[in-house]
This record gives sequence, structure tokens and C-alpha cells, in this order.
Amino acid sequence: MKELWGVIKRAKPGQLAELIVLCLKNICFVFPTYKATKSTIAFANAHFGLSHRRNTPANAFRHALWNWLIARACYGITMDKEKVLLWTKKITDMHEKILPGNAVSNAMDLHNNAVGRHFFKTEPVSDVDLGVTFFLALTERSEKVNTLEEIMQTPLSQLVHLLDPKS
Repeated sequence: MKELWGVIKRAKPGQLAELIVLCLKNICFVFPTYKATKSTIAFANAHFGLSHRRNTPANAFRHALWNWLIARACYGITMDKEKVLLWTKKITDMHEKILPGNAVSNAMDLHNNAVGRHFFKTEPVSDVDLGVTFFLALTERSEKVNTLEEIMQTPLSQLVHLLDPKS
């Protein structure tokens, strides 16, 4: 809850208004998204400690898992994959808009978010433990990148990161 308030407090008035409108238009997805976000942080902390807060493979794991868990949770409400994927993209893109890094770190986060949504769209895995295991395996093969071009050339089957784990 503390992290959620931290994001909200850092939002500019226009961003906050945009977030409120987005949430009101998709009110049925707000609580499942909140729960998925809490679960994501718990999994990331359990597997990586606080290293998921930097641009390491652990951060790539967190972003991909977050998008997959949000989509999975919201799909139980509507059973409309396209609507769920659109919501998931909008809400996680909003996070990057409110808490921007530099262009390369933002692109990295957006790519890893898309990996999570891609997995939701293409794989019928509904078991959370299997999903976590899948993303942990992807994390082990996360590719270190340095430029926007490298990120744009990376397929949605591959996570990317900017820093080595012990940097």
C-alpha cells in the first residue's frame, strides 16, 4: 500500500486525473490489479530481495510477472482477452509515465511489460506457480542491452535488462 501511495503522490495533477479516469472506466479491474501488484512485489522480494528495484534481470522478472498477473486476475472477471490486455497495457504504461526513468530504462520496462502480456496471450497457463517458474526461467536468460535499438530488436520471448545483478 505504501508503494501505491508513493506512485500516486509523485503523479502530476494531469497524470493523476488520467489515472482516475482510467480506473473509473475500468472499475472492475482496479481491485484485481491491486492484488496482482501486491503479489508481484511479494514474489519479486522472495526471489530477488530488493534487487528487483534496479534495472537488473530481477526487475525484468518483476515487470513481466506483473503484467501477466494483472491480465490473469482481470481475465477472471471479463473473459475478454483483448479488453484485459488493453487495460493491462494502459495501467502499466501509466506507471512508467508517472515514474519515468531515462528513455532506455523506460523502453526496457515497457518491453518487459509486453513480454508478460505476450505470455498471457499465447500460453494457456493459469497456475500461478507455473507462471512464476516460467518467468524465473526467462529471467535466467535475460539479455543485457544498452540501447533503444537493441531493445526494439529483442523478441517478446526475451526479457531485457540494463545492469548486471551485482552492479
